[in-house]
Amino acid sequence: MQSKPHVYFIVQLFTAVYLFAFGVYLMMSNHGDFVLLVNEYHTPFWDVFFKYWTYLGDGVMLGVVALIMLFINYYRFFAFLIAIGFQTVFVHIFKQWLYAGEPRPKTFFADSLDQLNFVEGVVVRGFDSFPSGHTASAFTLGFFLIMICKNKWTQVLILVATILVGISRVYILQHFGRDIFFGAIFGIISVLLGFYLMRNKADSPKLQKGLLKR
Repeated sequence: MQSKPHVYFIVQLFTAVYLFAFGVYLMMSNHGDFVLLVNEYHTPFWDVFFKYWTYLGDGVMLGVVALIMLFINYYRFFAFLIAIGFQTVFVHIFKQWLYAGEPRPKTFFADSLDQLNFVEGVVVRGFDSFPSGHTASAFTLGFFLIMICKNKWTQVLILVATILVGISRVYILQHFGRDIFFGAIFGIISVLLGFYLMRNKADSPKLQKGLLKR
């Protein structure tokens, strides 16, 4: 019988370093400062890296992992499915309703676009900035994997990979620091809600099976 998901020191590390430090930085800086900071470090290598790394935040990745869970573990599949649902609702409410039309960096810095470094081949949008949907998806996926992974070093790698998706959104001038910060928050909360709502099913023998383990 499978035990409930364990979270090692990486969750405390994430909470202390990312949520606190990055949150404090954003509160102490002006809107757009983080974009300018990241934008200063453009290189050919990072242009290519972030141009493609950002795709890890696509909804396709969520679908792939959900399908894998369906075949190997119903409990994790349903917990992940619930998390995806919450994340989608959170992002939609803020991006399409509460903050609809929010300017993205391209529009915010319209008077100084010649001073910004754009990544060739990336179509940069101008509005609906808050929050970052890619970051929310990446953290939904990443935090879910952290929750089911028991190796702390694998957790570290997953966390770094996930954070880099958020950074990529700023690097390619699609979002502000605030957008990726709250995108991460929404993703994490969604996963916690998914596992919380499935908490009474964690030890169910039937749900520890999948389509491949009938």
